[in-house]
Amino acid sequence: MKKSSWASSFSLAISALLAATAYAACTDSYQDPEASGAGTGPGGPGGTGGDGGSGGVIIDTDSGVGCDDTCSNDLTAVVDCYGEVKVQCTPDQGCANAKCINDPCQAAEESKSSYGCDYWALKTALRPQADGACFAAFVANTWSKPVHLQVSRKGSSLDPATFAYIPSIGANGTIQYDAYNAATGIDVGQVAILFLSRKSAGASVVDCPKPAALNLDTGVIDTGKGDAFHITTDYPVVAYQISPYGGGQAYVSSATLLLPTSAWDTNYLAINAYKASEVFPDAWPSLAILAHQDNTKVTLLPNVAVVGGGGIPASEVNKPVEYMLSAGQFLQITQPEELTGSPIGSDKPVAVFGASKCMNVPSMQDDCDSGQQQLAPVRALGSEYVAVRYKSRSAAEESSRWRLVGAVDGTVLTWTPTKPAGAPAMIGQGQVLEFEDPGPFVVRSQDAQHPFYFGAYMTGGAPFANVGDPDWVNVVPPQQFLKRYVLFTDPTYPETSLVVVRVKSKTTGDFAPVTLKCKGELDGWQPVGDYEFTRVDLVKGDFQGVDGCTNGPQEMSSTQPFGATVWGWGTTQQTLRVSYAYPAGAGFLPINEIVVPPTPK
Repeated sequence: MKKSSWASSFSLAISALLAATAYAACTDSYQDPEASGAGTGPGGPGGTGGDGGSGGVIIDTDSGVGCDDTCSNDLTAVVDCYGEVKVQCTPDQGCANAKCINDPCQAAEESKSSYGCDYWALKTALRPQADGACFAAFVANTWSKPVHLQVSRKGSSLDPATFAYIPSIGANGTIQYDAYNAATGIDVGQVAILFLSRKSAGASVVDCPKPAALNLDTGVIDTGKGDAFHITTDYPVVAYQISPYGGGQAYVSSATLLLPTSAWDTNYLAINAYKASEVFPDAWPSLAILAHQDNTKVTLLPNVAVVGGGGIPASEVNKPVEYMLSAGQFLQITQPEELTGSPIGSDKPVAVFGASKCMNVPSMQDDCDSGQQQLAPVRALGSEYVAVRYKSRSAAEESSRWRLVGAVDGTVLTWTPTKPAGAPAMIGQGQVLEFEDPGPFVVRSQDAQHPFYFGAYMTGGAPFANVGDPDWVNVVPPQQFLKRYVLFTDPTYPETSLVVVRVKSKTTGDFAPVTLKCKGELDGWQPVGDYEFTRVDLVKGDFQGVDGCTNGPQEMSSTQPFGATVWGWGTTQQTLRVSYAYPAGAGFLPINEIVVPPTPK
């Protein structure tokens, strides 16, 4: 497709999407006038549009502004501009376009958030030492009725009753796995663990604690094509994946929040987990692109040469390369040089995962861990982020790594309270910048039409007696915060905590209480810019619960939007050198009007 026609079709698609999801409506949580501090909000239309000239960024300006009734962000009610319930939907209904409809999954489809009924899970790249590792997905029932599962791969159905389990947590982190009952489903507020694949022969990591759906390795070695698992439900859920499952004994573990297909899109920036290791010669960055429709054409504009392999041809730098994918098929590119910042376009919605076989953060510091995050599309990237790292692993204040990737040239960055040492004042399209700082801080650009990606890292555990290890997590922009989360913390990790950030009401100037079901109202709030944050321990030491909390299913809620990130790591001798992290949930509505086409500048 010619560049002008690709841009035109994408512009039309974005315009339709913005209209369908009430882009500038005053509520729906992440669009609520209460949902952001100073400097956030969707902003006005930017630029004059056009076909992008000789490449770069296109600004689509065909969106309207309004302030009408809309949907609560848990999709259960029609609310006014201040979040007051106007109509409560029944459990068999969901809210879409400010109406209760008799199809909660359709409501989730239109919400463009981490709530959904249609997910795909794929096993991202790992080093050979973890071949065959246990690959698992978590499905959390966020609805007010029991949820039933369907799972398939390569068009063949798999019976969840043979590999899905409802976990319960006993003393000292002891886990009981109760078999999923297809008749009763996943109860309200419960989480199911789906053990998707495990090839036992020749692998050095622990087995799944229960038999997996498939006795084979469903990942791809380095570069090539593979097949993902399709997970659907009859009511909205939130889903995550982890590989390998098993906590400290699984070693190179990492996890990600999964985006339902309703949040997939046709324009992304490639984001690898991190640069290649300087310690392990085969510990390379990786990228996976997944289709859920047949005959999906993906175009990548690589900012470094693609090495190729596994049936994937090599390609030149700055020259568009096309790939065809079938439903459920993913393309994986794993190589020494990062593709981070490379534009990706497609003619049908796709999912994009950044990953690493095993990353050292910094690249020369022991030890290494895998990394994976499913990425937000360009139109869901923020122009403001609140950076709060995980809690320190020692008595001293800990510094961590942060990364930015630009989407638009001339993006000017403002930092609060002060600019960290080494942090940039400006970033351009596709530029990758990294610095180290303990935080907390707020970083924002000049407006919504200058979005950028922001990621947080845990560094290697060597300086901390091997407590924790490298990890990477997407930082969620405040505009995409939600008011309720049902999440799951992995019971195989002896240390688990939450980082919580809340926004100030723009009408009252006050912060709303945030409640964690196991603990009650959270305290310990500290200011950072126009926001507040707190860190909450769930499990410490050797699986000791804190304030009535333990690992497993968690529920959090507030009357105002807030963000939550899960961090878990090993502390005991059997669980050292391991960690995981993921956002508890997020919105993925369009909060900017930017298109970054995969065409040379």
